[in-house]
Amino acid sequence: MPVSGLVVERSASRLEVALTALVLFCLPLFEAPKNIFSLVFLIAWSLSAIRSRGLGAASPFDLPIAGLAAVLWIAPLFAYFGDTSTPLASALRWTLLALFVLAASRLDYTRGQLISLMVALMIGGVVAVAESFWVWSLNAKPYPEFRSVGHVNHSTMYSLIPFAAGMGALYLREWWLKALGVAAIGSTLAFLPPSKSLVGGAAITIILMIGIGVWTSRRWSALGIPMALGAVVIVVAGTLSVPTASGFRSELISRFTANDIFSQRDKILNSALAVWDRHPIIGTGWFSFGPVTSEVEVRSALAEKGQEYDPTQFVHMPHGHNLWTTMLIERGLVGVALVTALLYLYFRTFLPLVLSREQLDPSDRAVAVAALLVAVGFAVAGLGNTTMINEHGHAGMALIAIAYGYLRGRGLLPRRQLPS
Repeated sequence: MPVSGLVVERSASRLEVALTALVLFCLPLFEAPKNIFSLVFLIAWSLSAIRSRGLGAASPFDLPIAGLAAVLWIAPLFAYFGDTSTPLASALRWTLLALFVLAASRLDYTRGQLISLMVALMIGGVVAVAESFWVWSLNAKPYPEFRSVGHVNHSTMYSLIPFAAGMGALYLREWWLKALGVAAIGSTLAFLPPSKSLVGGAAITIILMIGIGVWTSRRWSALGIPMALGAVVIVVAGTLSVPTASGFRSELISRFTANDIFSQRDKILNSALAVWDRHPIIGTGWFSFGPVTSEVEVRSALAEKGQEYDPTQFVHMPHGHNLWTTMLIERGLVGVALVTALLYLYFRTFLPLVLSREQLDPSDRAVAVAALLVAVGFAVAGLGNTTMINEHGHAGMALIAIAYGYLRGRGLLPRRQLPS
């Protein structure tokens, strides 16, 4: 199907699939290899595009993702401290993520390729949890963490991706794939208690509720919702009752008894709102949240407005602990609009397939459910942490891109032509 001399239908090659599988496996485990494999994938994809004169079909996610990357290159150039936060220092890493996702979404995938990629992602997640526990037993740190991610909160955010893929894998026919799905789900539930992440716990609960609700509503109609609620209560209660969850339980109790339900996220937002209007449109660039919302900067901004600094109302952190708060500072109103639009497009694309009463192939429904639940994790966890960045953003957005490519190849999603 040529458009302006370019072919808009491209099947993923064995090399491209192999490199993507390596990226998905390495993301939570190895920092350098996942970057190298990502770069090699982009080189292989580009060479294949030149050889075949085929860029592949566009997806509805292209514009928001490209916009989110472009803003990072522009914003630091106009920030008042741009000499300390250059585009090369801040934008390069997320741009690699964005280019990988954009390229992956333009390929069509067979069922075998789809399964291979889901398996690589789930095995990587399971191995990451196992390794984090092993290293944790040796280094005696307060929390376990994934090697490549390097932080407990973002490790928990990453665990939501194989968790969503595992929920989707339960729809597949093969028993070993269902077993791997259960392992991916179980590893995430095992990682949650020692991480003490209330945000992760809330996201897991919502993902479970939606995932089980979809499953049961298709089989038992009106009984779906109460059965889903009952199943979620059992799973959550069981997870919280294990001995390793004692710290998680204490954290939960203290949060509600200490009048700090939001864990100071409201005060982080106050800091952001005090300074955001200095660079309201495109923000100040990635990794700039900490210096831009520091006590010195907040005091200065308030003084300019004739207001007093109240230390009980402001907290200063490296990032906003909320997707939209962080976007507001680092990518401005443009970033807030683009990331919100991207999440909306994710839901609008996959929700109709997930809720469809038609008799879809199990693989079609599996990948649609997995993609939707990744978006749920991004949105729900994004209310309490900065999602869609780093390794968990790479893995989740890549899985959604692959899901779109597979379902488009199956004729279930539109093949968008390139502009002529």
